[in-house]
Amino acid sequence: MFSDHVWSLISNINGSISFFSSFISLFPQIIETYRDKTVDGLSPYFLLCWLCGDITSLIGALMTKQLLFQILLAIYFLFNDLFVVGQYYYYGVLHGNRLATMGHEPVAVVISRVNSHHGQRAGSQTSAQMISALVAVASNTIGQGDAMSIASLNGPPLLPPGEPHHQANLGIIISWMGASFYVGGRIPQLIKNYKRKSTDGLSPFLFATTLLGNLTYNISIFTSLNYIHNDDKWGFIARTMPFIFGSAGTVLFDLIYFYQYYVLYADDNKLRSLEREMLSAVPSTDPSRDSHLDSTDHIDTEHTPLISG
Repeated sequence: MFSDHVWSLISNINGSISFFSSFISLFPQIIETYRDKTVDGLSPYFLLCWLCGDITSLIGALMTKQLLFQILLAIYFLFNDLFVVGQYYYYGVLHGNRLATMGHEPVAVVISRVNSHHGQRAGSQTSAQMISALVAVASNTIGQGDAMSIASLNGPPLLPPGEPHHQANLGIIISWMGASFYVGGRIPQLIKNYKRKSTDGLSPFLFATTLLGNLTYNISIFTSLNYIHNDDKWGFIARTMPFIFGSAGTVLFDLIYFYQYYVLYADDNKLRSLEREMLSAVPSTDPSRDSHLDSTDHIDTEHTPLISG
């Protein structure tokens, strides 16, 4: 039987991992969006639920008089949210996702570029050969693939709630609201991935860090001495349930995302990767390359406004 020291060590280690994972969880997505110069792959409802979840967490922390570091952490997460929303506005609303870098256009452009290539005057022989080679390699890769055939986004408060305060009931209600925002926010994003048949624009490291953070968060709760030595374990779980639900409830949806990323829409990722490799070999001074790039501006694609998902 483990001693209290061992249980406490396990809880503290998992709590530290959860804290660190939650602290850096948004960085991969911020970097991904900056590199792609587009937010076409992000659902605005996902961002909205994410933002509302962190707002309710901050309000709940203030109302239930949580520790100062928890309040500061909630403010930190809120500023991260606002930064991502700012990226969404700049790339998605202000520029309509037209700044997308090569391979991150709204659709898998291999097929669309071939179609536009045949619909226009024949370009240079070099460009025609390049496109044909790209399609041939991509088709072969897809055939092999068929044969073979990530609490909140930022994490809930990292400490389970203590004994109820005089505002505990309202705080619990707000906590449940926040948990619902966190868990429900994954759904519109998964639906958007399904409609686009692509996970491009979403960093897998974002979901990896949140998955790790949520798993270790729950382990830290159930290995804490507050739980182990609590005579009323069901009462402890009931008080902590909003945070457990907000954390563990996202695990299933994160796993669905990884299924989309590595299985369902893996071919889309291969096509985009091949496109970047092949088209990056074309000198930037080649006017035929510019003509092919410009032709994608007229493709009928989904440019998601801020309020639709």
